[in-house]
Amino acid sequence: MSIIKTFLCVLTMVLSSNWALAEKISLATVNWQPFYGDDLPENGFFTAIAREAYKRAGYELVVDFLPWKRALEEARKGKYDGLLGAYYSEDRAKTFYYSDIVHTNDEVFIQNIGRGIEFNQLEGLKRYKIGAMRGSAQLEELRSKGFDVDETTDDVQNLKKLAADRVDLIIMGRQQFYYQLNNSSELAGLKDNFELINPPFKSFELFCAITKKRPDGAEITKKFNAALNEMKSDGTIQAILSRFNQQ
Repeated sequence: MSIIKTFLCVLTMVLSSNWALAEKISLATVNWQPFYGDDLPENGFFTAIAREAYKRAGYELVVDFLPWKRALEEARKGKYDGLLGAYYSEDRAKTFYYSDIVHTNDEVFIQNIGRGIEFNQLEGLKRYKIGAMRGSAQLEELRSKGFDVDETTDDVQNLKKLAADRVDLIIMGRQQFYYQLNNSSELAGLKDNFELINPPFKSFELFCAITKKRPDGAEITKKFNAALNEMKSDGTIQAILSRFNQQ
């Protein structure tokens, strides 16, 4: 019996030691509610999914919230291991290993009610000034097509500029739009000012991305993808989405 007890004690110590020594993965991102944010339970549903996937892959996730452009540049340089929640672009793929798809998000144009702007063809919006988040993939795409784009650090500032007629349109995620309208004190009294323009500009896929500055970045991504696919199969992702009241 004493041998069995000794074995169990040693096993417990080994397992505890392995958990304590789990390698940390540091990812940078922006406050982008309801997907992720430093003010959200578990830092948001997207973070909860990523944290569980990295845990299963053998890593402990640490997240820092920064302005997006800074997060992007510091992760690109290797000051962070990567990005939590990033759209794909060919330029970014040169310096990041992209995971499998974690979630999706519709980016939509928003106008002041009564403005009467319609979105039939993208070229038809070129005469308007469009607000977008600094460093975002949608901003860079519009700019590359010759649009007049006004940069801000976050979606709330974009909406305030729109309300003040400093821009004609803004572009942001559908879910972010509704979240900010219902939760931001800075937008109090402006709920009835805005309307979405359909159809969406584009549905973007969201990934976790590891910087190519890490020699083992491809291996980390491979392990993350295996864990993520396991979570899709065993119902974990759906359970997390349900816990956060996400459809």
